Amino acid sequence: MQTWIKSHGGNAADENFYAASVRDLLTASTKEQYAVILQEHSSKWSPPFGDYYKAHIESDVTVSASFAAQHVGIVQMPYVGVTNNVSESYNRVLKDFQNWKVHIRS
Repeated sequence: MQTWIKSHGGNAADENFYAASVRDLLTASTKEQYAVILQEHSSKWSPPFGDYYKAHIESDVTVSASFAAQHVGIVQMPYVGVTNNVSESYNRVLKDFQNWKVHIRS
């Protein structure tokens, strides 16, 4: 995204603005909330970025957002949220694994 913004004449403020928009979308806890946030932010986006988002980012965001992660049993940690830090992510998976109960089918 950073390269695309720079190649379209954007600056650091533009990068921060669009990155904040995507972060807000990733924190949506329901599909409905995602739609509301998308409507609010996309009304402020430049048309080229809106097209870029739909073509290159939206599919990743909709499968990585909080509501999508919750659907498969991944929950956000209070005060931490979703992280891309590998160590924190791995640690979280191990902690969740330790808390899972094994159910044996008869």
